Amino acid sequence: MNQRNHSCCDVPAGVHFSICRECGNRGKPVKEITLKNIVKEARLKAVNGLDGFYFCETSTCKVVYFNNEKNTYLRKEDVKVRVGIKETEDPIPVCYCFGWTQDRIFNQIKQLGYSTAIQEISAKVKMGECACEIKNPSGRCCLGEVSRVVRRGMKLYGNNKKR
Repeated sequence: MNQRNHSCCDVPAGVHFSICRECGNRGKPVKEITLKNIVKEARLKAVNGLDGFYFCETSTCKVVYFNNEKNTYLRKEDVKVRVGIKETEDPIPVCYCFGWTQDRIFNQIKQLGYSTAIQEISAKVKMGECACEIKNPSGRCCLGEVSRVVRRGMKLYGNNKKR
């Protein structure tokens, strides 16, 4: 891909949200292109229009995407990929574009005492190599989640650096 700005890594001003009726928590809007690439074909065909969907970020909720107006709720079994935020067993995806998992980050921290994930992902994003809108179930940049996983890994394993 050529170098260009990537909206997936920009924080949009005034992002609206909707409440997931399954868990009662906020969901952020998701683009049609994300749904077309993440939702299983058979389930996609059953959905009447892809506008107005939201991504449920609640880790314990089985709903991945919802549209309250259409009373449509797409669950984990309706998508093609593992949704990292909703997974508890490895491999837990953290970056869908470049293959970073929680385990990969933790292992790197165990071995080196730090992780290169944020720097490597950031460099590739700047080069225009990411495809967050079509690979990440949230449709957005993973860097926030990667940062959280790195911080958690540093707390757990940062002092266990091999010498």
